[in-house]
Amino acid sequence: MFVLFALQQMSVAAETTTTVELNNQPSPFLGSFVEFLPDKDDALSPFSIALPEWSSQWQSYDKDIINLGYATIPYWIRFRVDASASLYKQWDLVISTAVLDYIDIYQIFEDTGPRLIYRSGMQRSFANRIEDHRFSIVPLKIYNEPGKPTEFMLRVKTKGSFYMPLKLYPSGDFWSPLQKQDIFNWMFYGVILAMALYNLFLYTSVKDSAYLYYVFFISSFAMLHLSLDGYIFQHFWPFDQGYSYAPDTVFTLMTAMFGFLFLSKFMDLKHQLPNINRVIVSLALIQIPIISLSIYYHDVAFDRWTLLPISLMLVLAVCVGFYATAKGLETARYFLIAWLLFALGNTYLMISLSGANLFDFSPLLVSKASAFAEAMLLSFALAQRIRRLSDDREKQRIKAEAQSYFLAQVSHEIRTPLNGVLGTVELLDQTDLNQEQKGYINIIKGSGQSLLTLVGDVLDYSKIEAGKMDVKYDQVAIQDLATQEFELFRPNAAQKNLEFTLHISSNVPTWVSTDAHRLRQIWSNLISNAIKFTDYGYVRVFLGVTVENDVKQLSFSVSDSGMGIPINEQPSLFNAYKQVKVGKRRVYGGTGLGLAISKELVELLGGSISLESDLGKGSIFKILLPLNVVELPELPSEKELKIEPGRTMKILVAEDNLVNQKVVEGLLIKLGHSVSVVHHGKDALERRQSADFDFDLILMDCEMPSMDGYEATARIRAFEKQERLPEIPIVALTAHALEEVRNRCIQSGMTDFLTKPINTNKLIRTLNKY
Repeated sequence: MFVLFALQQMSVAAETTTTVELNNQPSPFLGSFVEFLPDKDDALSPFSIALPEWSSQWQSYDKDIINLGYATIPYWIRFRVDASASLYKQWDLVISTAVLDYIDIYQIFEDTGPRLIYRSGMQRSFANRIEDHRFSIVPLKIYNEPGKPTEFMLRVKTKGSFYMPLKLYPSGDFWSPLQKQDIFNWMFYGVILAMALYNLFLYTSVKDSAYLYYVFFISSFAMLHLSLDGYIFQHFWPFDQGYSYAPDTVFTLMTAMFGFLFLSKFMDLKHQLPNINRVIVSLALIQIPIISLSIYYHDVAFDRWTLLPISLMLVLAVCVGFYATAKGLETARYFLIAWLLFALGNTYLMISLSGANLFDFSPLLVSKASAFAEAMLLSFALAQRIRRLSDDREKQRIKAEAQSYFLAQVSHEIRTPLNGVLGTVELLDQTDLNQEQKGYINIIKGSGQSLLTLVGDVLDYSKIEAGKMDVKYDQVAIQDLATQEFELFRPNAAQKNLEFTLHISSNVPTWVSTDAHRLRQIWSNLISNAIKFTDYGYVRVFLGVTVENDVKQLSFSVSDSGMGIPINEQPSLFNAYKQVKVGKRRVYGGTGLGLAISKELVELLGGSISLESDLGKGSIFKILLPLNVVELPELPSEKELKIEPGRTMKILVAEDNLVNQKVVEGLLIKLGHSVSVVHHGKDALERRQSADFDFDLILMDCEMPSMDGYEATARIRAFEKQERLPEIPIVALTAHALEEVRNRCIQSGMTDFLTKPINTNKLIRTLNKY
């Protein structure tokens, strides 16, 4: 009796509901044909809602698509269908959404009442579904007589947005329209993937993190849509498990986080709007703990709370775009339009998911379209950014080349007169002098060497800044090298009465592979600094082998009992032009480049440099370098070892500077050689082409009027090749110390390379080769 009574009540109530009249075509959206009943206590059954007290609680709905916003309670939905005029009796109810948790579908039969015919929803495993589709597809059999429509009820429970488009299709006819949606969706994902890969490629090329943040931003946004569209649940989720709330939350927050970071980096807010930038970066970092919580509490829906960071990101992006446009920034116009479109599309999505039916357009479709437009417009902005970066880098390259050229010229102009000074002093020192005169000579020598060191430091640091400093590995007798370098500074330490010691550990190999020249520079800087800043006590040099992380490393340290370095000064000690100041004590001489150069050279050699120091207690500088032990090389020949002058040669000197002519000529004559001097490259070429040419070697200055040394050498080599003559050794003689100058000398055909001021021992070694 209860069942009959309930059926009568349901029949009476159903008469107030508009019936869906089916023909042979798909139905319209069913929103305006339904009634809904809130289940506030989550306690109603399909039979209890048929009781009289509930009949007046049903509410009609006047929109095509059912949208009840963020629901916290279950809802009952009912509608009537009349298929008596249709050829089709089997239909498919398509629920075109993938965001509902639980869906129970009942059919009302005249004799037995409500009967559960299908269950679906994201919180139930995909294995429950009849059709392999991301949407819920419910097969219905509708055999009703005219005037006696079939009634259906749905119970829907969800923690997220209650957005539910309902539509009826003749059995199987839903595939075509849904496949069209899928094609559009996958086209969208393909474009996003292409944009992500393109910007990832740009990032690997230009190393600008703005492109990397953009890759993560659009990838996170695409993953969010993959989740909202149901593709992750359909294709990637475990088949026997219900879906989780975590992916939607994680991808939403990641979109916001990387959107904030992209905004900060792309618009250079750190420098343009530092206060706003701090807020934006803070908002980005806040997302990290929230993401962690959403993963840990994966059964909690955070959907509505994620609207806040997304909204903040959109508002800030648009505001920054307006500001940048007003400031006239080059990429601001594209940036502003792109974010305006993206903000409009996703604002529509958020409003729709909150329960408002503004238009009949799918909110997810509008969001995708706005993201597509944003990706296209931002591609223009990113392209402009690349052009600007390219222009900036070209300017930096030109500036670096100009700086390199300027330094080379300055080096030449300083070294040329310095060569005259030191060369003359070298000659003068070999004459009979009294003790007072020898003292003056030593002062001149020391000052000249200091100036030469200064020029070398400036050139080295400019090379480092320009990225042109390189290392040349060779077999090096490391113990001998350390001993030689130590002995160079023994007189300096003796002048200050310092205890000056060298200890070489027994585990140090004899031969290693390293760059001896760069190693000398590093050791020289550290030892000279230790002596300079120590007035009494000791300077101790140590060379050994240590093991760090099971890897053997060469260890070199210099410890002293000097004034020490304040803790607050230590972080900036390896910066260029930095010297330590202690109280009112004067700053010691030097450029402040030594430690900066040493640090760069150590890193070029693959090592590290560290400092331990306390004010008033001295300092310890320690270097760790990769230990590459090599076999003992063949011993050099006696000719290579001796630094005494070899055979007497007849040497042609091409030099335009009168002072340098006298210096070089004087040195060569002192060494017992026969010398002839010409004033420019053209004279040297003519002498080589003459039939009575009988010189053994040419010393060729590179910078000369009329014809420089490069051109003269190239023409000499061409003449020798044409006449099938043996190549005469040509040694470059130049004030330039840059590597590119050395390379240019070799490329022009020169045999060897000497820099001014000329070192007597280097000159002897070079001449002894020939």
